Amino acid sequence: MTRANSRPNAFFQFFLLLFFFAVPCLAQKTPAWEIFGGYSLQRSDMRQYFKSSPTVYTFRNQYANLNGWDFSVTENKNSWFGGTFDVSGHYGTPNLQGTANRERRYSILYGPRLFRRTGWVTPYAHVLVGVAHTNVTVTPVGPNASELSFAVVAGGGVDVSLNKAAIRLIQVDYFGTKALGTKPNNLRVSAGVVFYLGGKK
Repeated sequence: MTRANSRPNAFFQFFLLLFFFAVPCLAQKTPAWEIFGGYSLQRSDMRQYFKSSPTVYTFRNQYANLNGWDFSVTENKNSWFGGTFDVSGHYGTPNLQGTANRERRYSILYGPRLFRRTGWVTPYAHVLVGVAHTNVTVTPVGPNASELSFAVVAGGGVDVSLNKAAIRLIQVDYFGTKALGTKPNNLRVSAGVVFYLGGKK
């Protein structure tokens, strides 16, 4: 067989394989539950300490990139509306003028989610409210501060369905919380895997 004849066969096999995987995705029902877990990056205004003299610590607030995780459980009430419970943790260890800071932020949130299942792709938007706990500690020995504050998250993302699961390509959220005198405007970006349980008509 010549190379010219093999190319159409290769394309035909590719589209046949694509159709084979597409049919279950197009025919699937709305899952009753969606469980998400993945990597998360949060750009947050955080308190950071430094030594203004050999014995005195001073702090200033500045933005830092915190790496972490995001986990959520969504109960879908119907084919377009659900409720999401979201838990996340983000961590950073910036060094400010020779002073090592250990930063931690955890959040617990809940709120409504709107989505539209269009075959493989499911775009969604949500608004979540809850609390965030922020902690900053100078290591190995030094001052520390922590605060529990109100938090609101608004954003959305895109899932690509794989029959019984999905890949969350991206989720981008405005993360609003004001702790330790910092600015409330923060950004959270997450990606990972979604598992489907049950089904809705």
